[in-house]
Amino acid sequence: MSSAERTRRRRLLLKILPLGAMPVPMMHAAAEAPAGNRPLALVLPFPPGGSVDIVARQLQPGLKAALGQTVVVDNKPGAGGLIASSTVARARPDGSTLLMAFDTHAINPFAYKQLPYDTFHDFTPISQLVRFPLVIAANPSLPAANVRELVALAKAKPDSVRYASSGIGSLNQLAAEALATEAGMHMLHVPYKGGGPAVQAVLANEVDIFFSSYAAVQAHVAARTIKVLGVTGTSRLRQLPQVPTVAEQGLKGFEAYSWIGVFGPANLAAATVTRIHQALVESLRQPRVVDALAAQGFEIVGGSPADLGKLVRQEHDKWQAVARKANIQFE
Repeated sequence: MSSAERTRRRRLLLKILPLGAMPVPMMHAAAEAPAGNRPLALVLPFPPGGSVDIVARQLQPGLKAALGQTVVVDNKPGAGGLIASSTVARARPDGSTLLMAFDTHAINPFAYKQLPYDTFHDFTPISQLVRFPLVIAANPSLPAANVRELVALAKAKPDSVRYASSGIGSLNQLAAEALATEAGMHMLHVPYKGGGPAVQAVLANEVDIFFSSYAAVQAHVAARTIKVLGVTGTSRLRQLPQVPTVAEQGLKGFEAYSWIGVFGPANLAAATVTRIHQALVESLRQPRVVDALAAQGFEIVGGSPADLGKLVRQEHDKWQAVARKANIQFE
């Protein structure tokens, strides 16, 4: 490993919240296995192939070692994450069932008229794992090489540009509509049940674009079966230095980040929250995980339970304002 790579890894590791910031002194995670050492279920709101699934499977071996128990990844896709979230909201608060939530967790309270749970009271925040900007992934046949040309195309032929989302009320729907509103254009929305199916729809030319994580399209970009028109972060991706941000292409201030966080049911004991948080951070710190996630465009966070609770409220308020401005009708 080169000196530059070692330096980059150290910097990534330092971004993770120090364990000393937790209110309870650190202890080895395996010392207090929950629920009689039953398997730990990580419930995911989307099918295999998407960003949440990628992160979950990177962390799975480390969590097993840190907690001293089997960790099962349980994909429960559908209804914008409501199925998975409901499962965890109803679970016993013993730490054996956790929700690995996507950004839709903060969006669903205004995307659905009635939820089978209360987003702000029926869950215990544990840790924001990662965040990442989206890339505007396009089928190579689309006659646009960048965001400026995409906007020109959509303005010339309203609804001719079809965009996929991972479901109604997903961040990639809201990001696409925010772009359309700010640019003064209109695109046709085609929702799918998860990021994996949405990527496949771009590859099959069922749709033209998808606001995706870089991780979900990395192999297709390398194979040139998908092209990237822009990045929604505040800076260019290290993996795609030639692709400008959306803000660089005429939409100043445009920014959209997805995030992934872990929640338990309400009333999860403080000691259990601390133990699981420390196991998650320990898993995120493993050099194998650091390198794998960074290579796929993820920014490691490893934040505190309190920070995750604040994030949910901030994201809810931000994207609700976008939905109102774009006059999005979810149901």
